[in-house]
Amino acid sequence: MVTPTRTFGTTAAALALLLAAGAPATAASAAADARVGPLFLAGTPIHVCTGSVLDSTDGDLVLTAAHCIAGSGGALSFAPGYDRGVAPFGLWTVSQIYVDPAWLEAQNPRHDYAVLRVAPSGTTVPASVESVVGGGFELAPAPATETTVAVTGYPTLGDGPVSCTAATTSTDSYPTVVCAGLGDGRSGGPWVAGSRVVALVGGLDHGGCTDSVSYSPAFGAATLDLLRRAESRGTGDSTPFALPGTCTRS
Repeated sequence: MVTPTRTFGTTAAALALLLAAGAPATAASAAADARVGPLFLAGTPIHVCTGSVLDSTDGDLVLTAAHCIAGSGGALSFAPGYDRGVAPFGLWTVSQIYVDPAWLEAQNPRHDYAVLRVAPSGTTVPASVESVVGGGFELAPAPATETTVAVTGYPTLGDGPVSCTAATTSTDSYPTVVCAGLGDGRSGGPWVAGSRVVALVGGLDHGGCTDSVSYSPAFGAATLDLLRRAESRGTGDSTPFALPGTCTRS
């Protein structure tokens, strides 16, 4: 997550969650997952968010947070499995984006998710990102509370993935995970249960205003409809830059 107004102080909401959950989980460096990677500003070494490969009809779709995207997405590249300067599966250029109408109209945080179509950079060899990385995540509805998920992200100031495993809670119907150390850049990072991605860092306060608590929009019928629209290869969307997060939980 990259939000200029972000602060890292302990909020009252975060403190309440920490007390309720006991000792919080802490993110740690993790082995790279071929299906997860950072989103780079094209042509630069700067990565700003995290994405994950979806299981889809043509195998060319990636999930991230809508607030990570501006315009038609062409200024971004995806590097699945990226680890400490090495992109073992190459860079994939974003060619189309799909976002929910509620995000386009008012940047509704309950619809802070986006599906990206990607194509290999610098090659004419036909391939899909899903086939190259060995599969994608099934997109599934939001998890019930107390579901154990693995949250993975690429900190903006780091050069490899960090991950945290924790049980979900809920904040105003936003799935919530208490885990310290994920840091900026985690926005869009998948919350994985088994082989399914059931949430991502985003939604309330662009995914969280502290380093200890992360939120997700609640996936549901609209999220699955968005995936189907992307699979149909319709016209992509163009979205303005996300408004700064308001940190309502501060």
